Amino acid sequence: MSTEFNNKVVIVTGSSAGLGETIAILLASRGAKVTLCGRDEERLRSVLDKVVKSGGSKKDSFLAVPGDLTEAKVRKEIIDRTIEKFHRLDIVVANAGVVGKNNLFLEETEDNYDKIFNTNLKSVFFLIQQAVPHLEKFKGNVVNISSIASHLIFTPLMTYSLTKVALDHLTKCLAVELGPKGIRVNSVNPGYFQTLIFRHAKDPTQINEQFELSQKDMQPLQGRRGVSEDVAEAVAFLASDAAGFITGELVKVDGGRNFVGTSTFASPRK
Repeated sequence: MSTEFNNKVVIVTGSSAGLGETIAILLASRGAKVTLCGRDEERLRSVLDKVVKSGGSKKDSFLAVPGDLTEAKVRKEIIDRTIEKFHRLDIVVANAGVVGKNNLFLEETEDNYDKIFNTNLKSVFFLIQQAVPHLEKFKGNVVNISSIASHLIFTPLMTYSLTKVALDHLTKCLAVELGPKGIRVNSVNPGYFQTLIFRHAKDPTQINEQFELSQKDMQPLQGRRGVSEDVAEAVAFLASDAAGFITGELVKVDGGRNFVGTSTFASPRK
């Protein structure tokens, strides 16, 4: 087992499934102590078991905090319980996010808009804010999980894309503001990966199929599809000491997809 994250304490939000689950498992396998966060308590318990196994079956090295990050009390609980248990914080991986309903502009509602922005941007903003005093003590870092949707046009995912544009800018702003404190802030921007992120869309099965078909032939790097471990490896690098002089960067993990342009999926529906 790799030991590059030995004695490092990591918070991974949205770690009850998908990319967050894979990131948490990978970091645990490399020696990190991990706080898992997610809304689905049953799935969170299942991931906790996997993380414990990956981390050498040391249960006292891991913590699960269920709850919705859009609630201030949950964000505070995540930070407080992590410090109470591990007495330090080195890395925050802000992975939690939602797509919401895949509405076009004229169909969008304030409820859907608020849900997406509160989860993908506001919760990240204020979780990092609360983490800063602890990260500063140990010259820690933040890795935000954004998307190539911040660079491309997917009109049915306009609101989601807007949050990722803002998250990218937040990453750069925090790199400048927190740099003097010794805190690095970077972002990983994945392409399309088959996860549960579309589960709350109006037609989750259909949108997954549409995305899969629309992206398949547009990826320059042919030969294989991206897997969640590709994203996790990028996160691990940016969070590690090997990236100690890297901050404010947006690292795309998409097989070159962002160079190809707008997806045909973005065509307005009749």
